[in-house]
Amino acid sequence: SRLRIADIGAGTGGMEKFLGQYGNLVGVEPNQTGRNLARKRGILLRAGTAEKTELPSNTFDVVCFLDVLYHRDIREDRALVEAWRILKPGGVLVITDVAYPWLYSSNDVAVSGARRYTASTLITTLVSHRYTPVFTTYIYFLLFPLVVLRRIWRKVFASAAKESDVGSVMPYINTLFLQICELEARLLSFGRLPWGSSVIVVAQKG
Repeated sequence: SRLRIADIGAGTGGMEKFLGQYGNLVGVEPNQTGRNLARKRGILLRAGTAEKTELPSNTFDVVCFLDVLYHRDIREDRALVEAWRILKPGGVLVITDVAYPWLYSSNDVAVSGARRYTASTLITTLVSHRYTPVFTTYIYFLLFPLVVLRRIWRKVFASAAKESDVGSVMPYINTLFLQICELEARLLSFGRLPWGSSVIVVAQKG
């Protein structure tokens, strides 16, 4: 409850309730529309970017980049330098992002994605910025075959691949996928997952 947490690139505040369980949370989002939508839900986000958060130096125990670094408007190096600046010595950077460059597709273009990562390339980038990686795993391991099949289908039928994969699904399918993700979360207590459509890296400052 005493942790100070910064969620950088908070979007419309979808993770704020969850992250707020672990301490005093500050959400930062550059997009005015995102901040307005968050405010309608009773969530106040600060204006700022991943490269210039406007937050004080050496203040936060945890900084989160949750599906942020892949974005074409993000200068990855500057974002990691900024996270280092606002973290306390010994503080932790938590990154989730999309995995495997070979999965890059029209969906990435539609959601303004510039890059995808492997665990090793993300670790190498963090080490080059003086971070010490402490935990890495892929996620969406159990759903990964469906993701691959979806990408193949979109590449074969290019005419159907003009928009993002994001869309509404039947409630029972959504419930099933959530249950699969909950099962996967339990599997993580036994060790890292070898592949998945996204990657998590936790790294420490100094």
